[in-house]
Amino acid sequence: MFDRDEEYQAVALLCRELAKLGLNIGLSDARPAVVIWVKGMSSLYVTLDVAGEFFEWGKPEDRHPIEDPAGAAAQLAEDVKARLGAARDEA
Repeated sequence: MFDRDEEYQAVALLCRELAKLGLNIGLSDARPAVVIWVKGMSSLYVTLDVAGEFFEWGKPEDRHPIEDPAGAAAQLAEDVKARLGAARDEA
């Protein structure tokens, strides 16, 4: 398990990659987590799993290894895009 500094460093690296993709993001002040805000959607929280090996969000299969923050950011951007498309289809 990571210590808090390592957790925050992993989350900060993910934040940097998400910002490069133009997502509206922030850091949670309650725990090591990234918050993604998208107009018309609930906030999406990205946390680390208990072992500190994966970024996790949404459903159990929504996860990505922390060694690849750029890949995690790309996967999250696609997930947000898909959620936005589904929300538009429901409207």
